[in-house]
Amino acid sequence: MQRNISARVEESTVDLINRIAREKKLTKKRIIEEAIKHFWQEIDTEKGPGLFQISFGAWKRDESSKKTVRRAREAFNKSMLRHRKTFSHG
Repeated sequence: MQRNISARVEESTVDLINRIAREKKLTKKRIIEEAIKHFWQEIDTEKGPGLFQISFGAWKRDESSKKTVRRAREAFNKSMLRHRKTFSHG
C-alpha cells in the first residue's frame, strides 16, 4: 500500500532530488525510498545498545501475573461501577 507524506525540506534538498531524478532517470519516490533504506542500514549497524537491549527486563514485576490481572480487573470494575452510577441519573 502506498501512502503520501508531507515534509518541509530545504530548497537545496528538493533541487538535489530533482537533479538525481533527471540525471539518473529515477523517480523521486525511488530516490527517497532508497535513501531512507540506506540511512536505516547505516544507523542500525552502529555500535551501542539497541531498543531490545535497553528495554530488556522492563516487563519484570515484583508481583505475580495473577495478582497484576486481579488488581487491573478490580480497578476496571470499580471504574465501571462509578461511571454507571454517574450516568444512570442523567
